[in-house]
Order: sequence, then structure tokens, then C-alpha cells
Amino acid sequence: MRYGASPSNLLEWLAFALGQVPLPVLDTIVPLLQARALMAAAEHGVLDAIAERARTSADLGLELGLDAECVGLVLRVLQAMGYVAGDDGSWTLTSTGARHFGKGAAQSFDAFVRYGPAQYRMIDRIDDVLRTGKGIDFHDHHTPQEWTAYQRAMLDNARGFAWFVRDHLPVPGGAKSCLDIAGAHGMVGAELCRKHPPMRATVLDRPEALATARSIAEAGGWTDVVTFREGNLLHDDFGADVDVVLLCNVLHHFDASTNALTLTRVRRAMKPGAVVGIFDIEPPEPHAAPDASADALALYFRITSTSTCFRGRDFVEWLSAAGFHDARIVRSVKMPSRVLVHARNL
Repeated sequence: MRYGASPSNLLEWLAFALGQVPLPVLDTIVPLLQARALMAAAEHGVLDAIAERARTSADLGLELGLDAECVGLVLRVLQAMGYVAGDDGSWTLTSTGARHFGKGAAQSFDAFVRYGPAQYRMIDRIDDVLRTGKGIDFHDHHTPQEWTAYQRAMLDNARGFAWFVRDHLPVPGGAKSCLDIAGAHGMVGAELCRKHPPMRATVLDRPEALATARSIAEAGGWTDVVTFREGNLLHDDFGADVDVVLLCNVLHHFDASTNALTLTRVRRAMKPGAVVGIFDIEPPEPHAAPDASADALALYFRITSTSTCFRGRDFVEWLSAAGFHDARIVRSVKMPSRVLVHARNL
């Protein structure tokens, strides 16, 4: 994937062909302003408002207590991004915008976008990481308000991949218990339980996460199949006789030796025949062509965790060392830069 400036009319095509486009200027300023414009429009209710009905910039300024001129400038940036459309001075969401924003959004990312400013502050630590090689663990730096925003953002993210885990993890017949380690809101475990009754899931997560996670689960309607327990995956007991263990988007926060040890502890908590599933970001191979999305995500987690993203074969190696069998790697064109690895405890 290439993410960046591309010509949209004949004159721009000509400027590109002649090498006259100041790409460093555009690449330094435009992506930042596009991202911040999207975050601001979500945070200040602009996208929610035009999702209800068409409004002018003046209407939005009066209703939301904003500067009408700046609203118009923000919306023009979002129009160039494809999220909004302007017709005779009125603004509405495009089909893309309506899919992701507003009360009727089929795949909402409103909470994820609102969490953007906190992510920006984390990304801004890139200079420190370049100098020291040490990433930050943002979990130790979030305020209570940022924890709330983080949990809601992770729910938006989980809606995009829960189906993949649900449909591709081979849950053993008659399974009754699922341990969702660092599962936050519990949606992924809930999806798995709905498909495989009478299984029930227990989320093990930090108290900061569960402060919001429980209310998210109540609002989502899955507390009938999910319960919550405070704990730290690095040292707390995982229990016993577990049928399924989930580790979704968590192992990139820890180094290889910690992950190998964690999986050994996980296996001790599982029944014979039980299944463990690891879902995570997978970085490109070193020899692969650069990919704006996958490589950016790999850099993001290098900055915001104490470790890095790993590849499917790394998970397989740790699972085998921990005593698991039949480790399988599952990828899909529908889930680029993601990988599911599952194995069985014999």
C-alpha cells in the first residue's frame, strides 16, 4: 500500500511528471492536518451532526459553538479525504463517511478517531526511541480519561477482527471456558462464546482497563457470556482446566522471552485438547516491498510498547517450545497485516 500525494487532475499530473511537486512539504504538513481535522470533527460533533442531516458551516458553527469559517476549512479537508460531500454550501457524509461515523454507522471508528490525540502524543516520542532504542509502555502513562478513550477505541478496532478469530479458531467440541487475556471489553471472547455455546469467557485485565470495560460490555449486551477478573498477565495465575485461551493484540507489548514464558504458563492452565489462539499485528518481512500500512503499524508499536511486532513463525516457535502441538498460521486477504496462530494442548 502507498499512502500519500497523488495527482487528481491534468495539471497536477503534469507537475508530477515534471518533478515540480514539493513532496517533502506536502508529506510533512498534509497528513498531519488531515488526521487532526478528522479527529477534531469527530471530537466536536461535526460528523455526528451532518450524519443526521445536511448542514451548512454556519449551521454547524451556531449549533456546536464553533467558528464557522474554520468548520468549513476542516470539512473541505475531509472532503478531499472522501469522508464528506459539499453541495450548495451544505455538508453531508459520503457513503464512506456514513459507514464509519454517526449513530447508524455500520463499522464505526468514531471512538478510535477520538482517541487519536492521545496516540499522537505517544507517536511524538519517536525521537526518544530512535536515540535510546527503548519504546514506551503507554499503559503506564495514560490518565483515567485516556484509559476510557483507549477502551472505546479498542472496541472499534475489535469489531473489525472479532469475526476472523470467531470463524477461524478451532474451538474443541463441548468447550465451556474461555480465558481472554488482556481482553479489555470482552467482545472477541463474547463472539466466540455465541458461536460455541455453552462456553463462557473470563477477561483477565488490568484494573485501569476494567474500569471502563465492564460498562462497555453491559452496553454491548454480552455480560451474559463474559465476566471480568482483575489481573496482570506477567505474574497472576491463569486458573485451571481452561478450554480456550485468547491472546489478541497483546504479545507485541512484550519481548520474545517474556512471551515464551507466558505461553508456558498459559499451557499449564489448559485442559488436554484445549486450544490457544494468538491474534496480532504482523510486520512485513525484511525483504518485502515497503507497505505504508503494515510498516507504519510496526513502527507505531515499536514506539508505544517495550517490544515490537512479531511474525507468525515467531508465535509458532514459542508455542512449540511451550509444549503445544499442531500450530497453524492463518492469514486472510481481508485482514492485511494481521495473523492468527492457533495450537492445541495435547
